[in-house]
Amino acid sequence: MVLLNLRFQNGDRSTISDPYTVINILPLEFSCFQQGPMHFTRIFKPISIGGAAIPNRIVMPAMALFYTADYSFTERFKAFYRERAQGGVGLMIMGPVAIDRVGSNPFMPALFDDQHIAPFQKFVAELHRETEVKLGIQLMHQGRMASSRHSGITPIAPSPLASPLTGELPRAMTKDDIQGVQMAFVQAALRAVMAGFDYVEVLAGGSYLIGEFLSPVSNQRSDEYGGSLENRMRFGLEVIGKVGQAIGRQAALGIRISGHEFVPGGNTTLESALFCIEAERAGVDAVNVTGGWHETTIPQITSDVPPGAYVYLARGIKEKVRVPVLASNRLGDPWLAEKVLRSGAADMICWGRPLIADPDLPRKVKAGRLDEIVPCIACNQGCLDSIFSDQPVSCTLNPRVGREKATEIQEARVKKNIAVAGGGPAGLQFALTARERGHEVTLFEKNEKLGGQVNLIGSVPGKEEFSKAVKSLEYRARKAGVKLKPGTALSREFVEKARPDLLVVATGARPVKMDIPGSNRPHVFTAWDILNGSVPEIGRQVVLIGGGGLGCETALFVSRLDVLDDRAFAFLAFHEAEDWDRLQALLSYSGRTVTILEPADRMAGNVGPSTRWSLLKKLKMLGVKLRTQVRAVRIEEKEVVIATETGQESLPADTVILAGGARPVNDLARGTAGLGIAVMVIGDAQKPRKITDAVREGFDAALAV
Repeated sequence: MVLLNLRFQNGDRSTISDPYTVINILPLEFSCFQQGPMHFTRIFKPISIGGAAIPNRIVMPAMALFYTADYSFTERFKAFYRERAQGGVGLMIMGPVAIDRVGSNPFMPALFDDQHIAPFQKFVAELHRETEVKLGIQLMHQGRMASSRHSGITPIAPSPLASPLTGELPRAMTKDDIQGVQMAFVQAALRAVMAGFDYVEVLAGGSYLIGEFLSPVSNQRSDEYGGSLENRMRFGLEVIGKVGQAIGRQAALGIRISGHEFVPGGNTTLESALFCIEAERAGVDAVNVTGGWHETTIPQITSDVPPGAYVYLARGIKEKVRVPVLASNRLGDPWLAEKVLRSGAADMICWGRPLIADPDLPRKVKAGRLDEIVPCIACNQGCLDSIFSDQPVSCTLNPRVGREKATEIQEARVKKNIAVAGGGPAGLQFALTARERGHEVTLFEKNEKLGGQVNLIGSVPGKEEFSKAVKSLEYRARKAGVKLKPGTALSREFVEKARPDLLVVATGARPVKMDIPGSNRPHVFTAWDILNGSVPEIGRQVVLIGGGGLGCETALFVSRLDVLDDRAFAFLAFHEAEDWDRLQALLSYSGRTVTILEPADRMAGNVGPSTRWSLLKKLKMLGVKLRTQVRAVRIEEKEVVIATETGQESLPADTVILAGGARPVNDLARGTAGLGIAVMVIGDAQKPRKITDAVREGFDAALAV
């Protein structure tokens, strides 16, 4: 929430120079489907960084992709980057790339050997010929975030403090190590220049090596590289100075910095700004500002982070330096990006995951084709969750990510008449892709509203972005020529009469009936009933049975029913309508007692690692009781009897919610057997899974027809 991050850092209004302007330029609700009189003049205005002339203000920042396993710059990387370059981005920063083995992993490309130059050199030359994009590369040393499991070498860091993420203890760097790593940065930068890159970015934040030297949390040295802020800045400034001196004006030089570490005892916006002032003096041509460290417990890029929440980090540095400043994190909405640029908070906007989701995003914005945008819904399922599992990056709403070359949509040799039953993500994606290939497609959905279970997810606080997925798929399918028939169930009789060439069953799933005595009582509902709004009243003592993702998110929905929303909180906070303690209490008080029961030993076990911790944190902050290794024995009129390791106990309950998963609905497939019509079952109708699986399966099935 924007105002919360900007305000009261020292107990008064002095941290906000123009609070009303902040609220006006960073509204809490933006949509890429919103229409208005604004033209995107600022975002497409050229800008210069050092000697590099950038055609617009859109930046694709470096992002880990895991498209190699041996440090090579693979064809998979090239296909991914080529589509984004052709999509109209102004500055595309490849990488991160490894500068040595000890501070890296083999899932990233490398520039620590001269043999790495040629693959980049040829590709950069091709993109320069084919597009107007300026190309950058990010140089990375992971410090204590590296792992010997990947490199085979004990990690090195400023101090021997274990990484909170890997748990591995690094070796404290000697003076020789410091000089060696600095030379590795220099040599990698020189190779980048030889490869033809226009911009070289040194990664100086994100809890990696330079950021570790800068932070008192990870730097406990007593020599000239530790202690005071001046000493902690020394290593990074020396890297910047040596790299700048080596490459001269052959390429522009930038840094990527954490605007605020958001870890206890870490650097704040004040220290980050001071470092950037000195970095500019050391020769930096641009500053790329992101949010906190990876180990922060403050959400940075999940869907519950309000768009524009961290623009103030860029503004804080922009006010201190003269070089261009790049803003990052949750800025994918074009209207918001334009307003941020017009406000002067930043000079350029980073679109990372938005460009994963839609490589053509810049071109669509420039042409005014906003409804055609494939939105990033900040679900993290295909990107961050994949990285945490050492898997290649994909995307929930763009099933071609990481498979660009192998999944080009080509016209079908034989055009078919296809009927699709079910308007959820699998059915919509299949219909869209099949129509793009030239098939005649009619999609039937029994409900008046398309989207299936995505509509349930979109009602959960912080998951409102999921509704964009349905809007986008529906609009693109309709524009492509798919005949959409919401409010119309597809029956066996219709199929028998119409005799399509192919019947695609994407009818989704329904809640599993939990075999618990008393589950048919009138105060017992399913999680789906709660989320779709069919329950008129929810009691004050709520017990939720099933602690998977659905159960936990339903508990979040219930516990937030009577809590201040972001807009009301911002209003009350700005006007000091209540004292600060009272306002904080109103943020977490719902007046309900909510308890989740989970028989396993882990709550939300099926939720991705990049979002699970945030979900559980919110539940705890709202006072939700998380009970693992318990089993519901029976449901009484006013209580739920549970079995624990120590025996039975009773929990008061005037509302009981069942969240026991889902089972496929594919009756139509069975009912049309014997008609001699080809049938294909996809999505949850085949097996309940995540939206990422549904979209990808719909796409792949359509490619195969």
